[in-house]
Amino acid sequence: MKQVQTRYLYSAILASIFFVLLYLILNFNIFITLALTILIYVGGIFLFKEKDIREFNEEYVNNYYFLASKVQNLTPDIKDKQIVDDVKRITELTNEILTSLRQRPKKVEQVFDFFDYYLDATYKLLYKYNLLIKKETQDPKDKEYIEQTPKYITNIKEGFEKQLKNMQEAKMVDIDTEIKIFEKTLGFNKDDIKVGESDGK
Repeated sequence: MKQVQTRYLYSAILASIFFVLLYLILNFNIFITLALTILIYVGGIFLFKEKDIREFNEEYVNNYYFLASKVQNLTPDIKDKQIVDDVKRITELTNEILTSLRQRPKKVEQVFDFFDYYLDATYKLLYKYNLLIKKETQDPKDKEYIEQTPKYITNIKEGFEKQLKNMQEAKMVDIDTEIKIFEKTLGFNKDDIKVGESDGK
């Protein structure tokens, strides 16, 4: 999702100040000054990363609706009722959260960060789950993944419920911390789940 990259502006201002200080005031060599200015600019990009602001935009919101529908479309072949029910609830909660976001657009960064992780994780989990349950021969790792998937999906559903509750109660949530707790508690890493390049987006 697109962000307003204010860190680049802040970095440019910082680098410009250092250039003036080093070259015009302290009379540093121009090449040394340029090299240091570039280093300061690059360092500033990382330093001011947290200054980036995500914008509310209907196109982004529609992308989340679309991803939620892709998640829902993975359920017809799934016979595990718990997974099917949890995914249905995740889809409902997605709609409720996005509706709430329109009423509280200041929550945009929190909500977009949440969806970027959890909707993507849900899609990847179910995509791989569907592939594995259709395999004629499943190795121990395949069986373990299939057994663990209902637990992962249930925990994701609970995360959606918590997100909606926090929005309704106007609570600010550190999504990065929530994700770390989620992954540590379940021993889960979304990036370990590989799906087709065209399907995983």
